[in-house]
Amino acid sequence: MTPEIFLSKIKELPEEWEPNHVGSNVLAPLFSYILTEPVVYNQGREILTNKLLSLTLSMARKHAPYYSELIPDKNDWQVDQLDALPMIDKSELYTHHSNILSDVTTFGFVTFTTGTTNQAPLLIERSQEEQLYLQNFFSILQSDALKSKKLKPLGIVEGSMNHGAVLRLPGIGYNFMIELTKDYGVIRTAWLLQNKFNFNGIENKVSHMNTTVMGLSYLHQYLTENNIEIPSGQLKSITIFGWPVPKSRRKAFEAYFKVPIHDNYSMSEMFGGAKYCQECDGYHFDPFVVPELIDLETNKQIKTGTGELVLTPLFPFTQRFVLIRYRTGDLIDVNKATCNKGILVYRFRGRLKRCVKVAPYIYFGEAEVAKSIDAITELNRAPSGFHIFKDNDKNNWALFKMIKSGDTIEIQAELKSNPIETPTTALNVEKQIYNHILNELPESTTHWIKSNPQKFKITLKPPFSVKERDYWNL
Repeated sequence: MTPEIFLSKIKELPEEWEPNHVGSNVLAPLFSYILTEPVVYNQGREILTNKLLSLTLSMARKHAPYYSELIPDKNDWQVDQLDALPMIDKSELYTHHSNILSDVTTFGFVTFTTGTTNQAPLLIERSQEEQLYLQNFFSILQSDALKSKKLKPLGIVEGSMNHGAVLRLPGIGYNFMIELTKDYGVIRTAWLLQNKFNFNGIENKVSHMNTTVMGLSYLHQYLTENNIEIPSGQLKSITIFGWPVPKSRRKAFEAYFKVPIHDNYSMSEMFGGAKYCQECDGYHFDPFVVPELIDLETNKQIKTGTGELVLTPLFPFTQRFVLIRYRTGDLIDVNKATCNKGILVYRFRGRLKRCVKVAPYIYFGEAEVAKSIDAITELNRAPSGFHIFKDNDKNNWALFKMIKSGDTIEIQAELKSNPIETPTTALNVEKQIYNHILNELPESTTHWIKSNPQKFKITLKPPFSVKERDYWNL
């Protein structure tokens, strides 16, 4: 399909659709072409997004009671017009759960999420139509392999590609479901990677993995501590979902597993997200999710800068659990860049409720600080709960706190040794923390640090002095 034919097919798409109009022979090829060659099809992508946005809003207004009075009756929506609609956050999803469900789809299965904020489980209903469409979509995306006589891939999946939904990965022949948060899950996964299997029409060795940052961290630690080698050339891809990978861990993973790490920002609440791009060291969103940047002071939509991420997943990938302008609660920076994969580059900085504001639009994100100091081995780590490692706490996040007092911010980090008894080590670690933060945090924040040296303080604490919380997720 040439870009010209691709563009003409998008323009021919109907203005109003019904669920039975959506099939693999209509939309799946269009999405698959965009995903495989984003530069070539960039012009058509914007038109396709606006058409699907119009369909998404029309279907929500007609079939989800919550949106019936909120969305005006029009058929030509564009992304920059979303600012006219109200946003919805997780607390409102709890309150209006039954009314945001679309009555035009067939119930398929339920997933849930608590996020990493210790909230009550939020039940997410998925439709049969959505599940079947995902399978059609990914089958077409991988159609070259499926049309040939090649064996279908064998995978290992922690959770799923939906980041929370236990769902068979479309396009993969068979998946072993694993849990890398427990001793037995790590040991079982190592066993799966060392053995061969006999499934009809499916590869005899695991070639794909889909897991979290922490899950891969613990698997990597177990394999290296026990001198376990993965057969050369066995793994063809490793996909990480959830939260971005620290640079030091990415380097170690890719050196050991000998494949690139495909890093994705994703949420349990919806299908789709943003993929990491090595070219610009940022993330670009999938064509079936509309991202918005919301000004933290005015709550208005802005193009670039610092703000909260708001997402609208598009039909047909979200048909039953309808989300329009969903407030993710995540702090992001959006910039323009000369990147072949996309004009806008997104960088994820952490959950807003775990960020510290020091000045208008100047924030320290807990997640970005944790990532920046992750490679400093002299820092103490939170207990992981595992029992199978020589160094049980090695891979958890460093113990630290961000404390704001007036217009001053202090970062307290816990050393493995007492800083008073090891002053040389303490001085070295303090310099490392300062340099890592300057190198990895956004320019707006580092400029504030350099301009206000008296307002930025690093304090090293002795072991067991920083109160713990859940450092498994940030």
